[in-house]
Amino acid sequence: MNPVIARSIQERRRLRFSYNGRTRLVEPQCYGMGTKGTELLRAHQLEGGSEREPLFDVSKMTDLVLLDEVFTRPGPHYKRDDSAMKIIFCQL
Repeated sequence: MNPVIARSIQERRRLRFSYNGRTRLVEPQCYGMGTKGTELLRAHQLEGGSEREPLFDVSKMTDLVLLDEVFTRPGPHYKRDDSAMKIIFCQL
């Protein structure tokens, strides 16, 4: 489990990281393990891609930075207990 991602959800702080060659700015919402054993992050994406609430494979994230920028509410389509994850480490 990645402690930076867990902390970002607990403290409602934005993350910046590289993913598939692009810099992403996100508000993390749910972090857990998918059905294939892959660590996943569901996030509200603000910059770096067109999909608003993508699912990121944590193993493909690089240059992960916990920012001092906070957010107050989840993205507009957020649902607790994300069905893409069989185990949830933490969520909003």
